[in-house]
Amino acid sequence: MRTSTIVVLLLTVVAALAGLAIGYMRPVEPAPAPREVGKPRVKLAVLVVFDQMRGDFLERWRPLFGAGGFARLQTDGAWFTNCYYPYGTTTTGPGHASMLSGTCGDKHGIVNNNWYEGGEVVYCAGSTRYEFVPAPATKPDPKAKPKEVGNPDRMLAETVADVLKATHPQAKVFGLSLKDRSAILPTGKRPDGAYWFTGKFVTSTYYADRVHTWVEEFNKSGTAEKRFGKDWEKSRADVDYEKWAGPDAAPGEGKGIQVTAKDDPARGWAQGVAFPHPNTGGRAKPGKEYYESLANSPFGNDLLLEFAKTCVTAERLGADDVPDLLVVSFSSNDLIGHTWGPDSQEVLDVTLRSDALMADFLDFLDEKVGKGQYLLAVTADHGICPLPEASRKRGIDAKRVDPRAIQKDLEEHLTAKFGGPAGTAAGAVAGATATGTGKKLAWVEEFASPAASEPGTLPWLYLNPKVVAAAGKSRAEVAKAAAEFLTKHPDVARALTRADLGGTFPADDLVGTRAKRSYHPDRCGDVYVVLRPYYLPSTVTGTGTTHGAPYNYDAHAPLLVYGPGIAGGARTERTTPQAAAAIFSKWLGVRLPNKAEFPVPETLGAK
Repeated sequence: MRTSTIVVLLLTVVAALAGLAIGYMRPVEPAPAPREVGKPRVKLAVLVVFDQMRGDFLERWRPLFGAGGFARLQTDGAWFTNCYYPYGTTTTGPGHASMLSGTCGDKHGIVNNNWYEGGEVVYCAGSTRYEFVPAPATKPDPKAKPKEVGNPDRMLAETVADVLKATHPQAKVFGLSLKDRSAILPTGKRPDGAYWFTGKFVTSTYYADRVHTWVEEFNKSGTAEKRFGKDWEKSRADVDYEKWAGPDAAPGEGKGIQVTAKDDPARGWAQGVAFPHPNTGGRAKPGKEYYESLANSPFGNDLLLEFAKTCVTAERLGADDVPDLLVVSFSSNDLIGHTWGPDSQEVLDVTLRSDALMADFLDFLDEKVGKGQYLLAVTADHGICPLPEASRKRGIDAKRVDPRAIQKDLEEHLTAKFGGPAGTAAGAVAGATATGTGKKLAWVEEFASPAASEPGTLPWLYLNPKVVAAAGKSRAEVAKAAAEFLTKHPDVARALTRADLGGTFPADDLVGTRAKRSYHPDRCGDVYVVLRPYYLPSTVTGTGTTHGAPYNYDAHAPLLVYGPGIAGGARTERTTPQAAAAIFSKWLGVRLPNKAEFPVPETLGAK
């Protein structure tokens, strides 16, 4: 190949990747949609979510798919290739809250997986008001912080599930996932069941005092344990994995779950960076580490598929003229992507396995519910940032950034600028603590996690109101100073205050418009901090990757819609996964959820 040709190809790849980050499409603007009510077109509506399956994966690896899975949906269903979330905090909680509510965090209130409220960091789909069902086998440590157990209390908008139950009380609604928030948030306040995996499938006392009989039997069947000791190997001998996904064990890839135990102070990695990956959790028999290893492999998806089939059969979903709704969110794609990165052979393999899984599930629905009797949509809750090491190989400016270092720099700047009364802001730098609490006083209450392995509230930075007041300043004044400093920080692209987010942004300002749609004044912080494109919140020596930024690589999701009256083929019409709320409402014959904003795509081809 000539040198000039190689250069052109390399420049094309770099330009395409830069487009993913900066935004080559205009934001999707919400548009009013008619509140249609009519006769249901289907007996069962199924929303399938592949957590973290970025929208470009379906095009990138399309030649490798079989005929019955994604290819069937791409050919016989509507395939929306230009589908992006229109908000900025692209994490799992907001994604799952948005799909069937048809709106964004500024209205449904799920502004992140975790946020700061009432003097503590809270979880989007949990609280200490409820307990696990069934109860854990071991008693919790009385000294440990009480667990936030799954429920939808913090969801501020209806979903299609709520409207369906109000319209047809006999309709059945189930949400199933390995993650609690993924089962809970799309299914609203009154589902017949929301189940997630903790070594067995569980729910909470918000929903019921005991699990359904079929769930109890499934947990006792040993289905989760039958993969113990079965290595995760490449599933396709006919595929050149290096050609399609690069080398195995590439720089920046992780090693899977970390094994720890009270009786084993040594810390080891249970899965390894390269194929094959052991599936024992580093233990001699199934236990906590095995179940984590199971979830962090394609076997977690296989387990959930079996559980979903059991639910459809036992509950007779789609068996009568009262329409039902099923949400199945496959979490293993996300866990694998975080560990090995989107350009890894592991993500290629789990995507190929997901294709085979969809072929299996579609055949099952054809048999159990009947062709033409169900609606099925496939989407994702967010995309994913490439490993910085992979981006740098492509000539892209990328790095790992420790948010704790940014927070430290900001603390020093605010103290130098505003000073502060003794023992409050100024004393924080010297290590002062609040009297009787042992907690270090500082200008910033929450932002970076105290440890790299713990969740923080990034991108939201919450100022400490007591320190601000003691310094004789207003929160708006300190927030403006913080934003001005952060905007000049070499690792930060934008820093937006509450005043900024309460205003308007030009339509072509993707970061501003997306950040605004993630802003709920009762739950968000004082400054919204956006790192530079391809800059990853991580430790400098870390591995793996994450998501949550307002760039296209995190906002791009697939949307495939398959069902009666839907013409097949690809569409380039701009849309968003929240369009699923309008699509499901129309096919189920119910009104839109109360805060839904995004219409059925014009090119859906519905008859």
